[in-house]
Amino acid sequence: MRARKFVVVGLVVAAVGFLTYSCVSRTDDTEGSASPDTSTTVAVPTATSSAPTDVVTIEPPAAAGAAEEAARQGLTVAFTWYPATDATQNDAYGRARTWLTSALADRMIVDASTERGPGVQWGEWAQQGARVIADVSIECSGCPEDTDTVVHRVATIKQTAVAGATTDTVKPDTTVWVTIVREGDRWLIDDIRY
Repeated sequence: MRARKFVVVGLVVAAVGFLTYSCVSRTDDTEGSASPDTSTTVAVPTATSSAPTDVVTIEPPAAAGAAEEAARQGLTVAFTWYPATDATQNDAYGRARTWLTSALADRMIVDASTERGPGVQWGEWAQQGARVIADVSIECSGCPEDTDTVVHRVATIKQTAVAGATTDTVKPDTTVWVTIVREGDRWLIDDIRY
């Protein structure tokens, strides 16, 4: 008799387990295959401790990254000067032509006067045989929204004059606002404003 009770109890437990599994399995299947007109609700746990929450970092679109890199490269070349051989700092724009639109390159190469430049310092650097190396950082503080073809950024250019074993930081840093445009599969600097 006891053996039958164990068998019956075992069968009942197995049946209950099977039914429970079937219901849970069916619930999971229906949740994953919700029809388009069915709404689902997701419960969000509330924080009850002072544990740090996850921080979501939004990366700029890949296009913006490519535009920023083109601007960084172009501005680095445009603001790296060789006073001993360059007539003016505008000669560097000729070297940077690869990263400039035709209109900007033509304007910057012809225009022998820039709004900012080293002035008398240029002659001293030329006598010393110095080269002026640019380090460019690109930021976006208050920039207009990026599009697929136009990106606006702010660039800070830090320059260092190197003559032999001597290095001097050029002060102040130069800040420019740049517009980068897509031409075909390339990003080019279309405007530089001081």
